[in-house]
Amino acid sequence: MNNLIEFFKKAFHIIVLAVLLILSVVMLGKSLAFNEYRLSRAVQGIVGPIQKSGAGMVHRFRLGPENEALVEQNIRLMREQENMFLEKVDTVLTEMSKPDSINRRQVRLYDYTYAHVIFKTVDRAFNYMIVDKGAKDGVERDMAVLSPEGVAGVVTDVSSNFATVRPILHPESRISAVVTPANQNGTLVWEGNDPRVASLEAIPQHSEINIGDSVFTNGFSNIFPKGLFIGTVKSVQVGNNASFLTIKVNLATKYTDVYTVYLVENLFKPEIDSLKANFKDE
Repeated sequence: MNNLIEFFKKAFHIIVLAVLLILSVVMLGKSLAFNEYRLSRAVQGIVGPIQKSGAGMVHRFRLGPENEALVEQNIRLMREQENMFLEKVDTVLTEMSKPDSINRRQVRLYDYTYAHVIFKTVDRAFNYMIVDKGAKDGVERDMAVLSPEGVAGVVTDVSSNFATVRPILHPESRISAVVTPANQNGTLVWEGNDPRVASLEAIPQHSEINIGDSVFTNGFSNIFPKGLFIGTVKSVQVGNNASFLTIKVNLATKYTDVYTVYLVENLFKPEIDSLKANFKDE
């Protein structure tokens, strides 16, 4: 024991120096870590809101001009699809008219443009998207909105430079649809909860609907052209109302991955709307 006490007496200053050195290193490390933490928080405070509000734009610029060229090419192809046109036939015939002399011509009914999503929600009861084009770019209310995979929603509000889109993931969304090959028409609605699934209503119980059948727009509205892909049948059950089936549809549009959308304009919509305004409820 005496030897141990003598050792501590002789090595006292060395032990104190070692302890102080260790404490200094620990305190310096904590100080550096704290400064790094403060710097990280400061950067996050600046960059975070920009990333949140401009996620779509960041995605756009990251993909570069090659992506823009591909979008333009897709628009050119979509503009030439058959459902973009009306076929007009001159039906005024005379006894001298020949069958091969009937004048048929195509009139463009729909046209396309595109925009980038700069804000969106997918996990709320009422979901929305905002795109980076508005009235200055020719965007109007009630234009159809498509993702590269299929139907995405409808333009509901427009400012000078931006537009609000109501996606399928909204309780007020209603899309006239047809399920094939049964060719039964119904209404696509979203009942909440799952951003991947919607419901197809008003399909008669006697209809032969199978899992995997395709669902398209039926063209009964003046917003969506006929034949746009919506999704595939996920499940089929007899609903509470025994007259109709309960059909769940896997949506083609993956909203979490949507950054570029196509906007579809019905060039004859004002004329059609003016006729509908004269309808009377009987």
